[in-house]
Amino acid sequence: MMRLSAIGCWGGSPRVGGACAGYLVECGRDAVLLDCGPGVCATLPRVRALTDVDEVVVSHAHYDHVSDAGALMYARLVHRQLGMTTRDLTFHAPAACGRDELARLAMPGASRVIGVEAGDEVRVGGLRVATRLTSHPVPCLALRVSDETGATLGYTADGALTDDLASFLADVDVLVTECSLYPGHDGRAMGHMSCDDVIELQRASRPAHLLLTHLPIYGDPAEMLSRVRGAVTGATVDIACPAASHGISDIGPRAAAREVRGIVTMDVAAAGAPA
Repeated sequence: MMRLSAIGCWGGSPRVGGACAGYLVECGRDAVLLDCGPGVCATLPRVRALTDVDEVVVSHAHYDHVSDAGALMYARLVHRQLGMTTRDLTFHAPAACGRDELARLAMPGASRVIGVEAGDEVRVGGLRVATRLTSHPVPCLALRVSDETGATLGYTADGALTDDLASFLADVDVLVTECSLYPGHDGRAMGHMSCDDVIELQRASRPAHLLLTHLPIYGDPAEMLSRVRGAVTGATVDIACPAASHGISDIGPRAAAREVRGIVTMDVAAAGAPA
């Protein structure tokens, strides 16, 4: 079984006291971070020490998904100098980002980077991570993470709704999906999904649990949660922002998730397995 913690949930830039994309996946002794947007480095220690996280999978090079890579690298450099760890931080990032972009994730004495081709399946710690290119303005990888028990976690990263995305993420136990736009907005040109697209994605991919993230910094995302919950059957639906987020109305009871120190957390167990 894996444990998922949504370190950040905002798209573009964080709301007050929040963070952008960052999802901690824990499985046994492994602690893997999916994306590291602004605010993630400061928020992550609420649930796990920075020195415990040696692997970071980057979906794409947009700032709201990778800007805290620099903070993580400098933290690792200091922690190594203090003798708190002897290990480099390893970034796994899309090879299609290009040599210059990948080179920014490598710092002598702190970190190294491994390029990942779209469609590859890689081992990250004890986890298997399959990848698929999304429909986004820059190369972006959706992720399908699985452990030795067969539990599966899907992550859309950023991308418009496509049949290929739904097929890639079919039947995962937990699907972390971007929900960038309110009803009535067409995100295809921007490479994003509205909450109505998320409803279609759920119907096509049939996850057991749905976690809405990459939320807009304007309006009230609780309205999107209500709309998705009202339209989805056969899956629980939660939202990745904590109840106390600035400007959010009452999001109601959690379905499958819970809050730990202001961070939304849920277990990822294979269907039929005890949670």
